[in-house]
Amino acid sequence: MAFFADKDYTQDQAVLDAINAVMQGNLTLHWIDANTEKVRGRASDPRRGLTYEDLDLGSYGFSSIPEFVRDEQSMVARGSEKWGRLPDMGYVVNRKSDVWSDNVTTLYEEAKTRRWAPAVDVPWAELEINPLASDLQAACAQLYTFLQECALVALDFPARWVPLINQEFIEQKSFMCSQMLDGARLLEVFRKRALYTGAGLGRASVTAEQGLKEWLWADTYPQGSLAINILLAGFMLAAYRQVAAVAPSRVDRAIMGYAMQDAARQVSYGTGALRYHLEHQPAQKAALSGYLDEAEHVMLALVGSPELLEPLIIISGGGLEGAQVKSGRESVVKFIRLVVREYLERVSAAGLDRRGNSRLPAIVDRVSL
Repeated sequence: MAFFADKDYTQDQAVLDAINAVMQGNLTLHWIDANTEKVRGRASDPRRGLTYEDLDLGSYGFSSIPEFVRDEQSMVARGSEKWGRLPDMGYVVNRKSDVWSDNVTTLYEEAKTRRWAPAVDVPWAELEINPLASDLQAACAQLYTFLQECALVALDFPARWVPLINQEFIEQKSFMCSQMLDGARLLEVFRKRALYTGAGLGRASVTAEQGLKEWLWADTYPQGSLAINILLAGFMLAAYRQVAAVAPSRVDRAIMGYAMQDAARQVSYGTGALRYHLEHQPAQKAALSGYLDEAEHVMLALVGSPELLEPLIIISGGGLEGAQVKSGRESVVKFIRLVVREYLERVSAAGLDRRGNSRLPAIVDRVSL
């Protein structure tokens, strides 16, 4: 049900009278003595400019956010004076260690500094100057179709949670908005790459989409962050590196270079958030490990999807000839094993050791032979 304000302000004569009074020069200035802390924000490094870290001051700072936000459910900006009957926004994520990472402000600043534009920063004309062979072009169209599916989920995850996270976590929500921009930009560049040469989009992956939906709709934010910001983003980062290493064109190499920096931020946040969560809620280690017992299988839905696996083999080997497919298969086997190894290393470094519990290494070793 929609929320309705406590009155229709077009029918509130007191409000209309107050507007008229102010516009006639009768200022109340009741806000000028707001009971708030007076501080001066200054850039610690003029070359970098004024950052959220520079504003970590007193009641305005993120360091002052308590572990449990119990007395704030409105959309008021942290540190401003609260008065009157403010609305309850119904936030459901009110515990700092459910979402926070110590690097979130740094990553937010980096996301702004390293922004790029697919329309002008990718040398699209190269695809016409040095056209690819038809089999490679078809493989690229299919690969970029698959990558669009993943980018959409990476965009949808923060979009799902931002309205549910307490407004006190301003820096956190700002970073999540930058994640949405990253996801939208990657979706844009993958779509443009698939359509630029006339090959059109390829085929959707049923196994990937079924698995991605499971990750997207995780019950809690810590579970979803683990799935999207570590498992999915780590997988995508490895895929971008793989394609960059064997890129059939300057365009593909440029796209993957930009995509790697965006995915690396996502992985860095996800790992930091998991570490912060477990440091402050160590009892959740067993619960998250149990979640991964059920959720890790989606990794196989991704790496085993023919809509990814086959074009990746063709691109990695350079074509469809027998020797090329053999070379591509050997390269992709290494890629799959690397995906699993890096995932296990990341969660272990964050405090969740899965190396003795995960089913992935044994399964990957068996299917990759």
